[in-house]
Amino acid sequence: MKKTEDDIVAPGDKIGASEEWLPGEGTYEEEGYVYSSIFGKVKYDDEDLVASVEGVNPVSLVENGDIVYGKINNNRGSIASISIELVEGEPRGIAMDLEGSLHVSKISEDYIESVDTAYKKGDIVRAKVIQTEPSIQVTTKEKNLGIVKGFCTDCRKDMELRRNKLYCEYCDLYDKRKISKAYGKIKLKKR
Repeated sequence: MKKTEDDIVAPGDKIGASEEWLPGEGTYEEEGYVYSSIFGKVKYDDEDLVASVEGVNPVSLVENGDIVYGKINNNRGSIASISIELVEGEPRGIAMDLEGSLHVSKISEDYIESVDTAYKKGDIVRAKVIQTEPSIQVTTKEKNLGIVKGFCTDCRKDMELRRNKLYCEYCDLYDKRKISKAYGKIKLKKR
């Protein structure tokens, strides 16, 4: 269960048991475990028994065609706002606070009535940048785009992929969302 030193983690990833590790920078403790609160690399201090996550250095810029990872912040009916955190293939984070928009028509090839039927607040998505000026627009229409980490709407715990739906073992709840073929795998380069 313990992550390996320098593993890349996303917000909500479990990085250790709180009986073994104290939560350090970039982490939080909940129900006996230490979780990452940011995108970054896992660091363990064996002397002080502290688990932390070191944020990635902010230097990347977003360009058309980039595959990005971000967190769903708001669902406003037909548009979701996404806090863009990382560019796939780059070992470093984004150069500034970036927010992108995802219109309901850009979510899937299938008909989606509203953003809330495909994505929930807090979901981590893999998206493609289709416009950078005057504002950042993204799409998740391709099969390898969509949620890579989903959270239960009731208990906020990680959901696992079962039968092409997300499942929460704590609430015994299935939820159909726009799931990426890369669910559970964030593809970044390590330095």
